Amino acid sequence: MTNYIIMILSLTIASFIVSQDVYAGDDETKYHNKLSISVDLVSEHYEVNKIDFLLKNYDFHEINKKYATTLGRDSDPKLESDISKTTLLLRKLGWSFITAPGLRLWTKILYPKSTISHFDVEGAVAFTIDDGFCGLDNSEGCMLEEVRELLNEYDAHATFFIAGTHCQNTPIHEVNSLIEDGNEIANHNMMDWKYDKYSVEDFEFDLLLSKNILTRYNQKYSKWYRAPFGTLSDNIEDVIDKHGMIHVLPDAFAHDTYIPDPNWIAKHILKKVKPGSIILIHMPEKGVREWNYEAIELTLKGLKAKKLKVLNLSEIDALKSK
Repeated sequence: MTNYIIMILSLTIASFIVSQDVYAGDDETKYHNKLSISVDLVSEHYEVNKIDFLLKNYDFHEINKKYATTLGRDSDPKLESDISKTTLLLRKLGWSFITAPGLRLWTKILYPKSTISHFDVEGAVAFTIDDGFCGLDNSEGCMLEEVRELLNEYDAHATFFIAGTHCQNTPIHEVNSLIEDGNEIANHNMMDWKYDKYSVEDFEFDLLLSKNILTRYNQKYSKWYRAPFGTLSDNIEDVIDKHGMIHVLPDAFAHDTYIPDPNWIAKHILKKVKPGSIILIHMPEKGVREWNYEAIELTLKGLKAKKLKVLNLSEIDALKSK
């Protein structure tokens, strides 16, 4: 998960991450040392091969061996049936208690001033979706087209924070269609784990490798950035400042990877949302967090009833500047 609020949860409940070397069995002879390759007018088939090529960067895999932990998607429920009703209830109660003061306040307390969690605008909100598009372990699970159609149905736009390793199983043309519809993509690093232990050099390498993958698509590289798990460090701040990026967190978030109940997720978000809010729901996949498709639909329906325009981050930022 890319739940930045894990940082808040740790103030009140114990959590753990099980370390493991996910690349221990890799055949290193297939890797290379190139960080980038030329961008040409090529077929989509070859473009997919370019992404695969970048994922096989030798330094990337060596860096991952140094910092590897359990992926967020492997530490949270994948199906609604993965946790008991009692556990689900306790999680809802815990999250409601923790977020009672409001996530804007928590962000102000826990993060530097450069991190934003809302915009000073009226009549609109920003919608963000994390962990796009589809995990490496779920080759048939991509739901991007379904989510794109849902956004179009409600005349809504979103910013998708993309993990570089989540691009391989999604057709290039589907992402470009998403962008053409008025949505945007932004950097969420390569892996679905925390980066707070990374050195400056290793973090920057990962960030730029992810950038290289994102620039395969028909969009100018975005200034928006969201740290996986919302976990910042001085090294991360230094690097994103160097590259002119802005760290973005939500103020309307229902810990949807931890609480698999779409009705509750939408209800919680709609209770917390205000004009200028930044909403977060994680990307649904077939068989992994699939409940979030319904959560997105219910949230969009509720925002429409509140007469709030649903924009991507760049759109609401431009609105703020008017």
